[in-house]
Amino acid sequence: MILSAEALSPAQKSVIEQILGRQILEAEAISLRAFAPPPATLPERQSAAENLRRFLVDDRPRAGVSDEECEAALLEALRSERPTFAQMP
Repeated sequence: MILSAEALSPAQKSVIEQILGRQILEAEAISLRAFAPPPATLPERQSAAENLRRFLVDDRPRAGVSDEECEAALLEALRSERPTFAQMP
């Protein structure tokens, strides 16, 4: 579904702006899509987490940023995108 921002009610516009974290412009088009993501198995989740950790730790330099700051930023990003995120052991 694609909607013009100017066609949204004030309540709809407010909700979308809260989700996006910014104001939307009247000239913008808003695209909505709902779907059920395929369930990931625990081994798949652990593998994805390890690959991401390896990328962030081994593959990218972190000029002057501590491990704790990197971990906090990663967790903040995950929780921002997935409010129900639960850290794996």
